[in-house]
Amino acid sequence: MKAFSITAALAAFAFGLSIAPVAGWADAAKPVLRAGLTLEVSTLDPVRATNYGENIIVLNVYDMLVMPMPDNTVVPWIAKSWDVSDDRKTYTFHLRDDVLFHDGKPVEADDIAFSMRRVLTLPGLVGGYLRNVDKDKIEVVDPRTIRFQLKEVDPTFIRALVNLKILNGKLLMANKAEGQYGEYGDYGVKYLQSKDAGSGPYSIADFKSGEGLTLKAFEGYKLRPFEPGAPVEVKLRIIPEVVTLENKMLAGEFDVSLVSPSPPRVKIFADNPKFAVDTWPTLNNYYVVMNTTKPPLDDVNVRKAIAYAFDANTVMNKIYSGGIRLKGPVPEALLGKCDGIATYEYDLKKAAEYIAKSKYSADDLKKFKLEYASTAGAEAFEKVGLLLTLNLKKIGLTAEVKTVRWTDIVAAQTKPESAYSFVFFYDSARVRHPSPLLAFYTKKGWGAPYPSGGIYWQNPDVTAMMEKAALLPDGAPEQYALYCDAQKKIAAEAPAIFSHNDVRVQPRWKYLVTAAKQDGGSSQYEYRFETFRFDTKDADFIANQSK
Repeated sequence: MKAFSITAALAAFAFGLSIAPVAGWADAAKPVLRAGLTLEVSTLDPVRATNYGENIIVLNVYDMLVMPMPDNTVVPWIAKSWDVSDDRKTYTFHLRDDVLFHDGKPVEADDIAFSMRRVLTLPGLVGGYLRNVDKDKIEVVDPRTIRFQLKEVDPTFIRALVNLKILNGKLLMANKAEGQYGEYGDYGVKYLQSKDAGSGPYSIADFKSGEGLTLKAFEGYKLRPFEPGAPVEVKLRIIPEVVTLENKMLAGEFDVSLVSPSPPRVKIFADNPKFAVDTWPTLNNYYVVMNTTKPPLDDVNVRKAIAYAFDANTVMNKIYSGGIRLKGPVPEALLGKCDGIATYEYDLKKAAEYIAKSKYSADDLKKFKLEYASTAGAEAFEKVGLLLTLNLKKIGLTAEVKTVRWTDIVAAQTKPESAYSFVFFYDSARVRHPSPLLAFYTKKGWGAPYPSGGIYWQNPDVTAMMEKAALLPDGAPEQYALYCDAQKKIAAEAPAIFSHNDVRVQPRWKYLVTAAKQDGGSSQYEYRFETFRFDTKDADFIANQSK
């Protein structure tokens, strides 16, 4: 039996923060963090959250058994330690005894069990990361001990737990509505449309769909107590137009932008002495996924032609603010060096050559009407679509950009007949491991409520490689060699267009002296707001807080 434990002090040290508690709320400065989002917030339910705004909200409202770190490790959080059986299929977690939900109830093993069962029952992306947990063998040993049995060895399990947000089971069951889940009713889905059941550093004070929400600091938070200068309130507002958001930043209505400005406008902030512009590479990986069941996308030559018609450099450097080209589903930062991957640099001549090799005639191809789903509120996504559809027209393919709500896109991807021909999006590598990104190219990923769930492509060799890799020691060279070979097989058949890794560009007022400045170790974890710090004596801060 292997054991793992890191003290809370070490965890706090690893994140570079003191854990000294605030002397008292009444005497502390009470700054309000104001920030803008562009995408709609359609859910506050951590099982259903998928876009970046929803992710940021739930990771501030809920806590996890483990916390990701920027160095790609995880440390204990609600769990103070855990044991792993010799066959790597049984995990026993020992919980802290001082973690409270927002209503004051202690977080106990029953809540962990409830949260895991809920994730595995409700449709949602998170359940896919934890699919190897046997729902019928979740054991509450005692109020401070929970045990999970895996159906098969899963090298990503501990990392995947950063996506399991812990909910107050008693609260949700007291507020359940009628539903299809027997004694659990709707599992609290209706309640979580506007309220929270978390234990995180912030609680939801107010939510207006389409407008935004307000978070309030939780005074009973013990995992990382607030320091002077930390925001005690967070106001997130939805501003669909990026230029409007940027103008509100310049006017002092927002303290930080959670959306990278367009390349021509970065200089506006960089040249303004009142602003700082932070940049860091992320593992936000941009793809155009294709529904390979829809003609003519069922033809590998058509897919390769489309890949050659995608102008990645323009997308990466003109529409976005730079990045690193992707060769396959997994970025080199996660996979390591992997030579021999088929790449598709923008070349309309090659695109035309592959179209000519297709099983479809030119007349046949003209009859197909392909839809590119552009996420509502994402201007850059629409620009990518317009660029791609223009290039596809040059090689004899007709495609149109259709603006679609994010929630409708993820719902459509769950069935091959409704999945869109093309969806452009980014996957934030929520689990820092090659396996989850590659799983979408096996049957395990088919129909996931996420854009990659709508690819519906597989190769038996890739599936066999993934199954073999899962049985090897995590991180072993042999395991990563298999992932590399799987990446080659996938890229060779082009079921998706692999664009680039993102570089985050974040303008902020300089009085926000500590903000997100590096990747947080998992999707949007750099935006845990209790780690932010204001200089509350700064004149601009004082002036702007009243706006």
